[in-house]
Amino acid sequence: MNLTMLTLTTPNDNILKGEQFATRLAQVCGDLPPVTPLEGIKYKRILIPGIVGGEIQFAQLSFLAHALRMRGAEVTALLCDGFLPACTLKKVDHHESACTRWCHTNIGPFARAAQLPHRWYSEFITEREKQECLRLAQNVKVDELRSFEYRGIPLGFHVDRSVESFFKVGAYDLDDPAIVAKGREFLTAAMWLTIIGERALDELQIEKVFMEDGEKTDWGILRAVARHRGIPVDVVLGAPRGHSLLIEHDRFPEPNEQMPLWSKWRDIPLTGEQNEELDTYFQSRTDTPYEDQKWTATASVEDEAELRFKIGLPDRVDGLLFSMFPNLSFDAKLTTKTPTFDTAAEWVAQTVKFFERYPQHHLIVKVHPSEAIQNVKDPTVPYLTARFNPLPPNVHVISPTTDIMAIDVMRLSDVVMVYTSTVGVEAAYFGKPVINVGGGWHVGRGFSTDALTKEQYEEALDDICSQGEPPTAPQELGRRYAYAVFFRSLMPIKYYKAMYPNITELPLQSLKDLAPGCDPTIDQVCRGVLFEEPFCRPEDIDVNSQTTGV
Repeated sequence: MNLTMLTLTTPNDNILKGEQFATRLAQVCGDLPPVTPLEGIKYKRILIPGIVGGEIQFAQLSFLAHALRMRGAEVTALLCDGFLPACTLKKVDHHESACTRWCHTNIGPFARAAQLPHRWYSEFITEREKQECLRLAQNVKVDELRSFEYRGIPLGFHVDRSVESFFKVGAYDLDDPAIVAKGREFLTAAMWLTIIGERALDELQIEKVFMEDGEKTDWGILRAVARHRGIPVDVVLGAPRGHSLLIEHDRFPEPNEQMPLWSKWRDIPLTGEQNEELDTYFQSRTDTPYEDQKWTATASVEDEAELRFKIGLPDRVDGLLFSMFPNLSFDAKLTTKTPTFDTAAEWVAQTVKFFERYPQHHLIVKVHPSEAIQNVKDPTVPYLTARFNPLPPNVHVISPTTDIMAIDVMRLSDVVMVYTSTVGVEAAYFGKPVINVGGGWHVGRGFSTDALTKEQYEEALDDICSQGEPPTAPQELGRRYAYAVFFRSLMPIKYYKAMYPNITELPLQSLKDLAPGCDPTIDQVCRGVLFEEPFCRPEDIDVNSQTTGV
């Protein structure tokens, strides 16, 4: 096993990084257990593309690959050689390439240490094809970059997402030469990945793709190629709770099958034990919003007078108190073709303008704290300052560096407005009326007012402000949905431990710990991939009867 290319790290007993992580992988994966095929497998040949050299993602997907193999699947990982002309892991504010810093530098040694069957991007494309794609990308008209299609794949959509992520902006101007140049690089990479994806799917005779969720070129192109071919895709999403998996079936031409069992779960009252479990969890979020992420310590402000003072609110207002929670500008767009607003910033600006007409009502804009952490290039506060000088006196903006928690603002509010955010789920748990703007997977669940157009949004606000009364919130349904989001639809992880961005432990003694019957989460993930069963806790697949087998 060659580990010489790994990034050297200072030994740390609390994390497994670089060589330390590869060494531990080799210990766990030293002996490959025999295969015990499950009967009646629907999808046998599985491709896992886009695994990067980050320890968390590698641990998450590589061990699942072994679990699938042990149950009879033929699994192949498709890895990047580091030769793409552009990649969203090479951010504009990074001083060195992600390839040399950790991604490509680590992925080969990790794959060998884990004995993970894998192929490389470069095996599926010729130099002549690469040069032809480069020529095409350089000759695409600037105003066609966002709409460009290649072999039936809308590459421009993924290029657009990639440029936003690379430059950390929610919108950009194609008059900027630097942005156009980067867009052409992403378009070249997208065409290369289209060829690579098609050829890999054909040569390996892939029946299903299992991968991390994503719309940018790095993951979105390979996913789109599979969907275009009619090959089913299962995607691993960012879970709203730490130490858990959230996976969905993605079936072209339909959107992701997001929480398919909600139609059943919504009609089932929570038990006393489930209510207690939910309340305990929400109490923990007051102090630790994310169990697997380091979080700046911010104490909850329990005294309402103190909270109002910190926000800049008067002791009392004549009308209602609204709060809104915009996401990161470059991370808040939706897959819907006609989002309510093009960007979260546009949503904020229109909402501030609306409240100029209703001075008796007050609006709190809680800017996402990651705007400061991730150093976004189009921050919300300067955006608003440039458009409203001064801000209306009934509008209060909480900057991303202010030590005020979202949960405290939510509790203080009469109405909560969200743009594709789990804050809406938290508000529903507390019995707050929720206005969902722009779609997202929490829309249509029954607990919120869903504004899918600008006109619907204005009408919803007008109705509430004119009546001076917030709409009735179905708190019991909100609690059931919160339990579904944070418990039923998530599968707890035991095979690795992490404190983002680091792996802290691989508790496995060997790969035998992933064998059928050893871990309910592993069993259910594998059944979801191999047999198309729902991805959720086994006990919640059929709440009226026990599930069978693994």
